[in-house]
Amino acid sequence: MICSKIYNICMNVEMCEMCRPDTHALPNAVKRIDKTATKRIISKKEELGMYKLLRSFFIAILVLAVFPQASLSQGNSLMIATFNCEFLTRPKVHIKFGLPFNINKASPAEKQQWNQPGFRDQKFKTAAGEVAKIIESVAADVIALTEVGDGSDLEELRTEIGSLGLNYQYMEVCDSSDGTTKQYVGVLSKFPIGDVIVKIPGRESYIGEPDDPETENNTGISKGMRVTVTAHGKEFLLYILHLASESGGHEKDQQRIAQASIVRRHYLPAIKEGKMVIVAGDLNDKKGQPTLLRIRGVDDIHEDLIQTGHTKYFDKDKLHTRWTYEYEGVRQQIDHILLSFSVKDACKRGGIKARTVDHGNDLASDHRPLVVTLKLKE
Repeated sequence: MICSKIYNICMNVEMCEMCRPDTHALPNAVKRIDKTATKRIISKKEELGMYKLLRSFFIAILVLAVFPQASLSQGNSLMIATFNCEFLTRPKVHIKFGLPFNINKASPAEKQQWNQPGFRDQKFKTAAGEVAKIIESVAADVIALTEVGDGSDLEELRTEIGSLGLNYQYMEVCDSSDGTTKQYVGVLSKFPIGDVIVKIPGRESYIGEPDDPETENNTGISKGMRVTVTAHGKEFLLYILHLASESGGHEKDQQRIAQASIVRRHYLPAIKEGKMVIVAGDLNDKKGQPTLLRIRGVDDIHEDLIQTGHTKYFDKDKLHTRWTYEYEGVRQQIDHILLSFSVKDACKRGGIKARTVDHGNDLASDHRPLVVTLKLKE
């Protein structure tokens, strides 16, 4: 019903006086001008062409207003991004403003200020607004977010993004067990999300110190989830992860590898069934390191995942931009998007393109978004 009404309006739209070729143009004939005059004669054909052009413009505006899905990537493209929002979580948002991790170690004046009713909420809104600017500039179809807050925090971020004109109809957040940082991972999508697993199950043992078997420990994944995104008639199993921090030396390295094993074990059955799998997030390790090799499956006999951080997926003049985090002057890629070969098979030849987004907004994040665009086959 709505579609037919819009169509009828567009088909019968008439030019306003400003848009007419001549403000005194006749409806059924071309204005006749003295043959000796040098003024340009506007033919019926030209007038009809202008009517059609204006009509097409109105159709485009109306469709975008009524059907937000029309703002999705053109054709059969799917743009996926991952972005670490750096402590965009209400209990710890003070870190974004230069205060210590433990607010009790701040100065008495700072503690008093942050304990005022509504002050933390206002600061969170400010920070969310800055993060929203980055996400809006990326405008991905699906974006995996790390270092965000719980459902209410993520909803506020989504509202801030919406105020900038970018609307994500679908949202999910993980079940986090990280009581220290109060961080979660989540996903925003323009495409439908289903089959949500809010916590990746399983545990894995690891040896904290290689020369001391008594340091054996085990780990799960405190911040991880999996969703199914349905886009362009295809289903993508998307894992959103934030693995153990790099701080902590060898023991943390071994913990990350163990977490990578859990993820690998979880998605491998889907790979064997030919399903399309995408792993995205802050994996806290670099390309070629044991954590990445394990989570991709390079160190086992089964089909592995594609590293989109490889040079072949970046434009040649952008190879120097293949980093997402800078620490003490060292730039490295620790945020990743990994694809199963079934995803590559679903793409056109050369249909996988990666890039990072430089934003220069320190309040938003100390990470840069990683974006991968998939040009899918019809």
